[in-house]
Amino acid sequence: MKKPARKDILFEIGTEELPATLLADIAENPVFSQEANKKENLFEAKIRKVFQDYRLSFKESAVFFTPRRIVFWLKEAAPEQSPKDIMIKLLAKQEAYSENGTPTEKLMAILKHRSASLNDIVVSDLNGKPYVFIKKAEPIKETGQVLPEIFRALVKSLVFPKVMKWGYAWEDGSEFYFPRPIRSFLCLYGGKPVKFLIAGIKVENRISLFSSGGRKAFTVKHIEDYFKLLKKLGVILDPTERRKEISRQLEKLAKSLQGKLYEDAFLLNEVNFLVERPHALAASFDEEFLKLPLEVLTVSMARKQRIFSVLGKDGKVTPRFLAVLDGGPQAREKKTISRNLENILHAKLQDSLFFYKEDVKTTLEAKRPELKELVFLKGAGSVLEKTERLARLSAKLADDLKLSGEQKKNLKKAALLSKADLLTQMVGEFPELQGVMGKYYALESGEDHDTASAIGEQYLPRTAQGKLPQTPEGALLSVLDKIDLIVACFGLGLEPTSSLDPYGLRRSATAVVKIVLDKKIRFSFGDLLAENKRELGAYVAKEKEAALLKKLETFFKDRFKAVLADRGFREDLVEAVISSRFDDWQEAALRVEALSKIVHEKHFMEASKVIERTVNILKSSKESLPTAIEPSLFKEEVEREVYRHFERHAPAIRQAGETLNYGQATSLYAEAFFGILGEFFEKVFVNTEESEVRKNRLLLLRSIKDLYTEKIADLSKIDWNNN
Repeated sequence: MKKPARKDILFEIGTEELPATLLADIAENPVFSQEANKKENLFEAKIRKVFQDYRLSFKESAVFFTPRRIVFWLKEAAPEQSPKDIMIKLLAKQEAYSENGTPTEKLMAILKHRSASLNDIVVSDLNGKPYVFIKKAEPIKETGQVLPEIFRALVKSLVFPKVMKWGYAWEDGSEFYFPRPIRSFLCLYGGKPVKFLIAGIKVENRISLFSSGGRKAFTVKHIEDYFKLLKKLGVILDPTERRKEISRQLEKLAKSLQGKLYEDAFLLNEVNFLVERPHALAASFDEEFLKLPLEVLTVSMARKQRIFSVLGKDGKVTPRFLAVLDGGPQAREKKTISRNLENILHAKLQDSLFFYKEDVKTTLEAKRPELKELVFLKGAGSVLEKTERLARLSAKLADDLKLSGEQKKNLKKAALLSKADLLTQMVGEFPELQGVMGKYYALESGEDHDTASAIGEQYLPRTAQGKLPQTPEGALLSVLDKIDLIVACFGLGLEPTSSLDPYGLRRSATAVVKIVLDKKIRFSFGDLLAENKRELGAYVAKEKEAALLKKLETFFKDRFKAVLADRGFREDLVEAVISSRFDDWQEAALRVEALSKIVHEKHFMEASKVIERTVNILKSSKESLPTAIEPSLFKEEVEREVYRHFERHAPAIRQAGETLNYGQATSLYAEAFFGILGEFFEKVFVNTEESEVRKNRLLLLRSIKDLYTEKIADLSKIDWNNN
C-alpha cells in the first residue's frame, strides 16, 4: 500500500498593527535550544514545541512576521501522528503477584476497572523497584484532524508582556488575550483550507491587507498562491529580507540626493516592524536647524517621527530626510505626506533649537549644585554625591595607572560635570542624549576638549554591540560610572535575578569588561571594588556588607566568562583561568589566549592531569597543613624524588609565569611532574594513618598544585569530554 504523501502546512494570524518593539525584541533575542540545536525566537520555539507535543513531525519550519501578520510554515509535515505508548502505573510487582507468580485479586480488580486485561500489562523498573504498568497505544489521528487542536494550543501558548482583550473567549469560557485584536486566521494543509474556530474567531482561507485607510480581503486556496499573492501586493514576510529592502531603498534614495544614509540600527529595526510593504520617500527641512548638533537632529527625527537623516560628503547632516511608508502612495498622496512630515519636524526642531539656546545660557559648573535634588538610587544618595564619588575614584585610578597631570585633571573634571546635563531642557526632552549634550554644553562652557569628550563617552557602549569610548579619559569614566552603579545596587540588595535586571547591571558589567580588555587597561579590580565600597559608606546595607565584594567578584567573573566565550574561547578554559587569579583582567585575558593556543597539545593535557589528581586528593582532606615541607618525614624514595623535582623546577616555572610565557610554564610543569607523580601515586599511599607523614605528603602535593594554579590556571576545571 502506497504511503500517504507529506504535505506543507501554513497558518497565519492576521492582526491589527502589532507593537514594533515587541516584534523587534522577539526577532533579536533568540535563545539556543538544545533540542533544535540552534537559536530560536519565541515563535519558532512555540511551533516546534506544540507540534512535538501533538506527535506531528515535519522536515523544516519557517516563521515570518510583519506588523499585521504572524505566519507559520511547516514543510513536508507527516500525514498522521507518530505512534506513542503510554504507561499507566498500577502497583508494585510484589502487590500485583503472589509468591507463586499468579495475579492478585487487587491487580485483577484494577484491570477490570480500567477495561484492561493481563495482555495489556508490563513490568518495568521505577526508581530501582519493579512496578506493574498498563501499556496502551495512544490513538493516531490524521494531520488534517489534529491541526485545529494544534493551532488552538499554539495561539494559547503565545505569551506576551502586554496584552489586551476585545470580547472573545476560549471554549472553556476564559477570556482571549493578544497584544492586538486578531482580525483573521488562515490555515492551509496541502492544497486545501482547514476551517475551524479559535476562541470564536473563524479560521478561513482568507487574508486581509490594510491599504489607504481600509482593509481588503483576499481568498487563498493553496500555499503557493498565498506567497504569490503577498508578493504581488508588495508584502515582504521575512523580517531579514524586509530589512534589506528597506536599507536598499533608503541608500538608493540618499544617493540620489548626493548624500549618504545616517546609519541608525535601532531605528532601522523599529521601522522594519512598522511596515510590511516598505516604500521610501524624501522630504526636507529648513537649513536654520543645521545649527543644532548632529545627534540632536538625528534623534529629533528618529525618535519622534521615525525618519532617517541624510549626511553630506563632509559627514554633516543635510536639510533632507527619508521616511518609510507602509505601501506605495499615489503621487498626490506623496506630496501631502511629505508636507505633513515636514511640518511636524519643523515644530520639533524649533523646540530643540529653543532648548539648546536656553541650555547654553548656564554653564554645566553652575548647574551642578542642583544635582543634589536628583536621586541616584533610593537609599544611595543624590546624583551630586555620585559625581563627587566618581571624582575621588577617578583620582585614585589615575594614580594607579600613572596618568599625566593633565589627564588626571581632565578626568576628575569630567567626573564632576558628568551628570550636569540631566538638568537641561534638551535631555529632559531626549533622555537618550544624556552625555552627548553634556559634551556639547561642556565645550560651550569653555571646558577642555578631552574633558568634554569624556563626558560624551561615559555611557558608551549604549548597546551590546555599540561603539566603545575612544579617549582614555572617556574609557575610564565609563568604567567608573558603571562599576559605581553595580556596587551601589548590590550594596542595596538590588542585584539582578535570573529573570529580572531592571537596572541593566549585566549589560553594564559586560560593557566594563569589553572596555577594559579592548583598551588594555590594567588595574587592580579588587582594589577598585573595595575603594568604591568604602566611598559608598553608609549607603551599603549592613546585612550586605560582609558578602558584598565576593558577590561582586562572582558577578563580574560571569560577565568576563560570557565576553570571552562570545569571542570564541572555551568556557571551561576561561573558568580555569579566573579560578586562579582575577584581579588583573588584562593579564587574565592574556592567560586565556595563551592557553587556548596549546589546549590540544600533549603537555597541556599532562599538566591538566597532574593538577586534576592533586586537586582530587586534596579535596578529601579537611585538616590544616603545616607551613613548610619537612624532607626528613619522607618514607619512600619516590616522594623524595618528587620533592627534588619541585625544588629544581619551581623557579623556572615561576619565572616563565611572571614573564607571561604561559605556554613555556605549562610545558615545564608537565615535564617536571607528569611522569614522577604517576609513579608517586602508584607507590605511595598518601592518606597514611601517621598524621605527620600524611600532612607532609599532602603539603607536597598542594605545593605542586599551587605552583601552577595560583598564578596561571586551575586546569582541574577543564572538561575533557567537551573537546
